[in-house]
Amino acid sequence: MISKIWSGKAGRILVIKAAGIGDLILAVPALRALRARFPEAVIDLLVTPKCVPLLERCLYVDHVFEIPTEGMQNRIVLSEIKPLFHLLRQLRSRQYDLAVNLYHLFSRRGAFRFRLLLQVVGAKFSVGRNTDGRGTFYDAAIDDSWEDPAFASRHEVDLNLDVVRLVGAEDPGEGLAFPVSDKDRSRVAGVLQAGEAGKRGSLRIVLNPGGDAVYKRWPAEYFASLADRLTERTGAEILIVGSEADRPVVERIISEMDHRPVDLAGKLSLPELAALFETCDLVVTNDTGPMHLAVAVGIPVVALFGPGKPGRYGPYGGEGFHHLLYHPVVCSPCTNFDCRDRDCLWSIRPEEVLKVVEETVAAGPRAAAAGEGPLVSLRGAEAALPHSNVVEFADRSARHGVA
Repeated sequence: MISKIWSGKAGRILVIKAAGIGDLILAVPALRALRARFPEAVIDLLVTPKCVPLLERCLYVDHVFEIPTEGMQNRIVLSEIKPLFHLLRQLRSRQYDLAVNLYHLFSRRGAFRFRLLLQVVGAKFSVGRNTDGRGTFYDAAIDDSWEDPAFASRHEVDLNLDVVRLVGAEDPGEGLAFPVSDKDRSRVAGVLQAGEAGKRGSLRIVLNPGGDAVYKRWPAEYFASLADRLTERTGAEILIVGSEADRPVVERIISEMDHRPVDLAGKLSLPELAALFETCDLVVTNDTGPMHLAVAVGIPVVALFGPGKPGRYGPYGGEGFHHLLYHPVVCSPCTNFDCRDRDCLWSIRPEEVLKVVEETVAAGPRAAAAGEGPLVSLRGAEAALPHSNVVEFADRSARHGVA
């Protein structure tokens, strides 16, 4: 527990989470905590373009600002410098009482940029993470480290909540939820029918083989082998999802399969993907944003981790409900975006994943929810299980003062 550092009033708050889809989902409990602490404040959120679709029904935010970035590393788009300056002028004109940066300071260059952003915005008080000594410019900050093993098992959800505790905010939520609209359900039903899916009486398993971070992808041939074995051994209906950018890897997987899956790559928006997850029995996924979306919807997830930090970014749910496979190697964790060896992922064999999936299916959703299913598998790793918390999106119009 972190002692409250700042107890002032805040009429306007800027929250910064300029990161990926999964990072945003894991930040929602902190947003909820801020809304509970400052119910009448105007809370603005600064995010990357890919996160905007997830914020259509966010109850805790009044305005969303989009910073022009591209790529997995969220680099500023140089051709968008003029819009960037316009954005900065907008933010400064809003005269924030409080600025909250929920992202870590991964590098000195990143720390410099955040410090410059805060200076331009001109908030009266700022809080964030002092990552490896790079966050001393905040008015108040929590200790954080990307390098110290002592922080490896502190989940991102908990770190985000630690930051907002600096201003006296506590999360009042319970459970995980991601409301799905009837419109999205209807759209998904149509896509499934067109793809000749819909034998809902059978087991339905989703494979998520893509993701921006290519170096975090489980091998395509492993996904193909797993899909065929699941079809043959369980009679499951296999659905493969991904963005349009994931189409090459999806097509490769399908070309190596003996049994034709339902190909949904590039056919669903993020809210529609949540609606699809709602209809499925289990998701096998790389370490990606959709992994956290599946967790938020509340279906069992089998997550395949290689270079990522399982204790920090693994599925955030109850024991025995989600499963994480991780074989630590000398170079893991890492952020070598150009890695082609990926020994950490090649070492997770399809038969190992098949066994975990079959055990999860055999346990059934009720047993898993009660913690009676097989536990998360961090084979050979010293990593703590994340604790359950809430990731919830809702209709913003339900909150007082929000259009």
